[in-house]
Amino acid sequence: MNVRTKYTLLILGTSAFGLLIYNRYNAIAEVSIIPELEYSKIFFGIGILSIGLYYFLKKWRKVLPKIMIGAFGICLALNLYIVVQIYESVQIQKRLTEYSELETCGEMEKRFASDLKNGEIKYFQFGFGYDMELDKTLKKKYGIETFGMGCTIYSEMICYNELVNTYLKEKHNDEIIDY
Repeated sequence: MNVRTKYTLLILGTSAFGLLIYNRYNAIAEVSIIPELEYSKIFFGIGILSIGLYYFLKKWRKVLPKIMIGAFGICLALNLYIVVQIYESVQIQKRLTEYSELETCGEMEKRFASDLKNGEIKYFQFGFGYDMELDKTLKKKYGIETFGMGCTIYSEMICYNELVNTYLKEKHNDEIIDY
């Protein structure tokens, strides 16, 4: 194995291992079950197994480095994908936290005015299921970001939703029908 291949494997393997450990602990905290993390572990295992086989099977020494590079490369790509998912999830949680700290309708009215001015209107869905069609419609048609709040209803966020509905009636002659 030449020096360039060794360094490539070292960088790929180390990066993949580091991100695998990072994602293992952060994915559990931030995102629900991620199948990509399991696939990533499998590819990392294949890479490690290939390293072991490289030293025992001399006739496979031309093929095994390619398998190692492929396995570690796929592991690294999957882990980078997971990092992006975790980052997006953290950003959504930060935005949602800003709104859950507001405790009165008056504070929500001020926040709505600020959001309207900045073009960052939100809509909070309550209930057992999350309406994906409503989410797509609001995002595509009006640029409104939606948050699924589950079964717990927050009166301040209902106030915000009513302001959104009023805005849509006045500006677009439309309203949100959320059952």
